[in-house]
Amino acid sequence: MGTESLLTIIALLLSVASVVVTGLFSVRTQRLSHELDRERDQRQEEQSALKAAERVYEPLAQAAAELQSRIFNIVETGWIGMQKRYESHGDYAVASTAFLFAHYFGWIEARRQAVLSSSGEGGRDQDVQKLIDGVLKTLRRSEGSDAFLFFTTEQRAIGELMATWETISETGLRIPHAMGYAAFVDRYRHDEDFKGWFVPIDIGMTLVSKGDNQRLVAIQHALVALIDELDPKRKYTAGYDLQPIDLTDGADA
Repeated sequence: MGTESLLTIIALLLSVASVVVTGLFSVRTQRLSHELDRERDQRQEEQSALKAAERVYEPLAQAAAELQSRIFNIVETGWIGMQKRYESHGDYAVASTAFLFAHYFGWIEARRQAVLSSSGEGGRDQDVQKLIDGVLKTLRRSEGSDAFLFFTTEQRAIGELMATWETISETGLRIPHAMGYAAFVDRYRHDEDFKGWFVPIDIGMTLVSKGDNQRLVAIQHALVALIDELDPKRKYTAGYDLQPIDLTDGADA
């Protein structure tokens, strides 16, 4: 075999090797690019979900503030006193109290759906979730009575009844809403199945009328802790007295 032929064969082998190496690098590059794109999309989805959760912080903080404020007034005034205050407004005292619980559950459900695709790890939302769980556990804890007792699935069920979503067709953005008071009262007064979800409140008010406020106080404390995390600067909850109830000051007298 002549030198020229040998050089030709070597050149051909080098060319083939170059093609193979280039192909391998191309496949690896494409695979790496695909993995980077997937990771980027996943991060964007998680960030989007967390931002969606943060969009409900304001209404959730307000709902929690309104509920804890009602609890504070019940403990301070007594249930009988509150009923007398609103006796000219029919069932306002009990219906509005049921609404405030339901409204809170509605925004909790809106937040839950907003973060279904998010890990929520390492960020502010993880702290929020812990405090939401604190309220949930307080509400589902039985102390030998059904007073203000809402099991986890009941809290979610009421939330599902209260929460709705509006989808913006141009962007696909989902905007959460919660049932308003007028719609709630109409259903509460005319739908016995719907009203049945709130029997624990009726039982609870019987307990409160006997001077037992311990359950309500525990719920109020858990709500205040949640509000402190959701709205530490009181941007959304200004005007509410958000001090934990202290029964040693005679609030249960």
